[in-house]
Amino acid sequence: MATNQELLKEREQRLATTIALGTPDRVPIAPKMNHFYGDMYGVNCYTAASDPKTLVPAVREYIREFQPDGVWQIAQHSNHVVDLLGTKFVRCPGGSRLGINDHFQILDDEFMYEDEYLEFAQDPTTFIINKWLPRRHSELAGLAKVNFQDWIEYGIYGAVATFGDPEVKKAFEALQAAAYHSKVWLEGGAAFADACVEEGVPVLARFGHTCPFDVLSDNFRGMMNMNMDILTQPEGLEEALEQATNIVLKYMLNPIKAFNDKYLFIPLHGGVDEFMSKENYAKYYWPGLKAMIEKAVAEGITPYVFCEGNYDTRLEQLMDVPKGKVVYMFEKVDMKRAKETVGQVACIGGNLPTATLMYASKEKVIDETKRLLDTCAPGGGFIMDCSIVMDNCPKENLHAMFETALTYGKY
Repeated sequence: MATNQELLKEREQRLATTIALGTPDRVPIAPKMNHFYGDMYGVNCYTAASDPKTLVPAVREYIREFQPDGVWQIAQHSNHVVDLLGTKFVRCPGGSRLGINDHFQILDDEFMYEDEYLEFAQDPTTFIINKWLPRRHSELAGLAKVNFQDWIEYGIYGAVATFGDPEVKKAFEALQAAAYHSKVWLEGGAAFADACVEEGVPVLARFGHTCPFDVLSDNFRGMMNMNMDILTQPEGLEEALEQATNIVLKYMLNPIKAFNDKYLFIPLHGGVDEFMSKENYAKYYWPGLKAMIEKAVAEGITPYVFCEGNYDTRLEQLMDVPKGKVVYMFEKVDMKRAKETVGQVACIGGNLPTATLMYASKEKVIDETKRLLDTCAPGGGFIMDCSIVMDNCPKENLHAMFETALTYGKY
């Protein structure tokens, strides 16, 4: 019987062969998951959000029961950090916000106004400290008074005196209090990943970063505003995107290199067919995303790109990447056409509806799994996966997907 470390090498090689568009012994199976581990193995969302380390026994049980080829790192916000900073853009489980077993919710909101694009582009650090952080976190309101620019000559006295302001002191006290729980959150995530490797399974999405367009959309302008800004604020948007791209490229690989990881997870939020034309996608969305992909590949990192929503009109655009170096996972797309286009230059996966896994019959799951394998497995370059990140589903349905892929997905 193979040891866990032997299984780890076997799975890593299966994935590497598939990503390089080759044909391993069989199709790898690595469904996207988040709180499924907790839901299926008895850890509520509040506990997991308080300390991700509590999910370690659960993910070990999942691996031993299903034997996946890759595990997805949990995506969760710390309840305690959110509370201590007065964070406005996310709701976490527990307390008066959500139930203890409700999954966290991201709120689409505006933290940079439409006339502030150039201000952000010219000096993003000052803008983030004095405007963005105070607006996004109520306990950091005092940062609006902090001055990190005018420290030259006698300006130092006014700048330093500001730190005695009660609101400023409150902001720094909140940051100090949140630091402890941030450390717990980081250490818990590391323990989760270490447990997966110990069980013989690679972690596919431990560290990630959104693309420049989504950085501004998710965090600054809000998705609805951002897409309207393409028409009303094109010049300011372009300058801000250029600056956001510089920031993303500078920092996106730091944690991956620090932990010697192999994958950069890139979730795509705002580039769906419904929200922008093919032409605007090529002009505003793709350049920053392509720059991320090319930099990761140049550094020996595999971009693991999750194309959320409808992406049928983007397929040809996605082909403009180094061959055999990128993974594209799809939620809603014509997988036959994806195989004929993107699948010729990049590994593809996803698309088995998570709703099918959650609510359909076992027989339906088997049929959908076979459909995907018939369409995408020939010639290699395909990973068996669900459509969107899964929080729960009946075990018998997940077993049906795994067992079908194990037997029907052999080369």
